[in-house]
Amino acid sequence: MVSINISVDQLIEVINGMDEVEKIQIKSALEDDYVISEEAKAELLKRKKEFLAGNISSKSWSEIKARYESI
Repeated sequence: MVSINISVDQLIEVINGMDEVEKIQIKSALEDDYVISEEAKAELLKRKKEFLAGNISSKSWSEIKARYESI
């Protein structure tokens, strides 16, 4: 594995220089890397139901940040 620091603009330039097969491989790798846990899905569904019922609570930014800081 190689690790380099480049800007987002540089990354986009690199991706734009790739052929279609390489772009598809990059897209697939990024999609596979994004996984929502069952716990997070359950929380999202619970909050959606509460929202639709008008019974949703609010949280401060510091509470949200503390909970998801590791993501």
